[in-house]
Amino acid sequence: METVESGWDDFWAEVMRVKYRSSVQGIAQYDDMLVECCIQLLALKRGDAILDIACGAGDHSLLFCRHGLEVTGFDISKTLIKTAQQRALQQSLDVDFHVGDMRVMKLKRKYNGAAILSHSFGFFDDEVNRRILERVHDSLLEGGGLLIDLMNPYNLPRFHPTWTKLEGGYLLTEPYVLDAQAGVLRGRPAVFIDTDRDRVILMNSDAMSNNDIRMYTALEIRSLLEDAGFIRIDMYGQNKLPRVPYSASSERMVVVAFR
Repeated sequence: METVESGWDDFWAEVMRVKYRSSVQGIAQYDDMLVECCIQLLALKRGDAILDIACGAGDHSLLFCRHGLEVTGFDISKTLIKTAQQRALQQSLDVDFHVGDMRVMKLKRKYNGAAILSHSFGFFDDEVNRRILERVHDSLLEGGGLLIDLMNPYNLPRFHPTWTKLEGGYLLTEPYVLDAQAGVLRGRPAVFIDTDRDRVILMNSDAMSNNDIRMYTALEIRSLLEDAGFIRIDMYGQNKLPRVPYSASSERMVVVAFR
C-alpha cells in the first residue's frame, strides 16, 4: 500500500471537513439548532445579510439562506468553497461563496450580522486575531453583531484516539494536546486509509501546524473584542437554544458582540 503526505487544504478540507463531518451522527440536527441559535442571538430577520466567516463546505451558510437571509460565505480552502458552491447549486439556493483569508477580508458591503462557527477563530497570534475582529467590526452595520462559537477552555472535550469508517476508507485521529502555558490546543495528527486508491494518506507538517488553535478565556476574548471596537458583549454556555449563561462548566463558550 502506497504512503503519501497531504497538505492542509487537501487533508483537512476533503477528509476532515467533508468526509468526516458528514459521518458524524446527528450532525444535521446539530447544525439546525446552531443556526437557529445564531439567528436568535444576533436578532436577525428575513432579508438581513449575514457574513459566514470560515464557512467550510457551506453547511451553515445554506441553512442561513433557507431562513431567508442574504448570505456571504468565505473560506481559505478552494476545495471547500467548490463543494459549497456545488451544494448550493444542487439545492437551488443563492449563496455568495468566495475563497478568502479572514486576515485580509475585502468586502463590498455591510452586514447585519457575522458568524465564526465551529471554533474557527484563534488560528493566529493575538495581534493578528485582534485585527481580524477589527475587520469584522468594520464590515457590520451600526448595531450589527458578531457571534463566535468556541470550545470552553475550562471544560474541553475528552479527546481519544478513534477509528471512523468514512466514504472511501477509514480515518484514525489522535487526541488534541493542550499546551497550557501557551493557551494553545495543538493540532492532532490523523491518518486516512484510502481503500479506493489502496494508499495511506498522512498529514504533512503544514497540515499539522495550521491546525493549532488559541484557547481564549472569557476575559481574553472580551478584551480583544473591546480593543476591536465592539461595545456590548454577551456570553452563553451552549450553541443552541435556550440561552444559558456562560460558566466554567459550560459545554461551549458562545460570544456575541455588537458594534
